[in-house]
Amino acid sequence: MRNYEILPKNLILENEDKILSRRELEVLILIAAGFENNQIAAVFKVTLSTVKKQIEIIYQKLKVQNRANAVFVACMHGLISQKDYETVVKAQDVMKFMKNCKKFFIKKYY
Repeated sequence: MRNYEILPKNLILENEDKILSRRELEVLILIAAGFENNQIAAVFKVTLSTVKKQIEIIYQKLKVQNRANAVFVACMHGLISQKDYETVVKAQDVMKFMKNCKKFFIKKYY
């Protein structure tokens, strides 16, 4: 799944390689942002089956059964930091996808 980068190679996420690889962390952050599997596949320019396999690996590593549990466990254990979340969600390719997708629109919560 590493053949397409959404972040510069020299940019290090705070929590990459603690439990999850960089790509696994990126995928989990997109899940936390509300992306569906097919949308994640479109962002990374990979097949849907590749994304499903990656999510399966994330579930195994975090010892969870579903998306909600994966995000909850990752947040509770500090695997998703605010900085990493913003870095991934504000990546150029992710922003471009969100702009073109009717499901996503930028809301500011105050």
